[in-house]
Amino acid sequence: MEVEQRYFGELGGSDDQSLATRSSLLDRLRDAGDQASWQTFFDTYWRLIYNVARKSGLDDQDAQDVVQEAVIAVARRMPEFRYDPAKGSFKSWLLLITRRRIHDHFRRRYRLSFAAPGETEERANPSEAIPAPVQPPDEQIDEAWEQEWRRSFFQTTLTRVRRKANPKHYQVFDCCVLRNLPAAEVARMLGLGVAQVYLIKHRMCRAVKRAARELEAELGREAGA
Repeated sequence: MEVEQRYFGELGGSDDQSLATRSSLLDRLRDAGDQASWQTFFDTYWRLIYNVARKSGLDDQDAQDVVQEAVIAVARRMPEFRYDPAKGSFKSWLLLITRRRIHDHFRRRYRLSFAAPGETEERANPSEAIPAPVQPPDEQIDEAWEQEWRRSFFQTTLTRVRRKANPKHYQVFDCCVLRNLPAAEVARMLGLGVAQVYLIKHRMCRAVKRAARELEAELGREAGA
């Protein structure tokens, strides 16, 4: 997390900084038959939704269900969604959908906990005297969402850099920056001079910051960030 904060700081971001989705992808998602675009959407967001659901207290299976239900909800509502950063970001809209699906699962768990053996969820009728289910507050879900969103941005940036970089140079960056190993130790591990390690580290850090700026420019910044 410290490494992520460092790069967001270099970009001049704050806790409100966020990643917005390209309007071109959103336009393509209006076509339910565009499987390639929907696969891109799923690959980009499934882990974000899953991790937020897990941090909210759901188990693995329920979190997977939240992912599936959220994607289905997006598919159903895309025809009515209009991307307008001045009015609200896709990120906020997706958060709202995810939060509702998480709450649905806690309510479902509550109802089933009082159902008779073999009774379906629809027939379960808990007594009015039984306290309402304890659900994660919206603030908890929102905080998890921000953390996972930023982590997703950072990992996407690293993936882009890794694809283009010399493998050994990326290894230097991974050891020195991501794993925080001493330069002398990295030099011994990789058969390099200490001066080489420092130079490569410097260049790779610049490459990561540049890639982050490019990604931010490509995807756009949420209004008000």
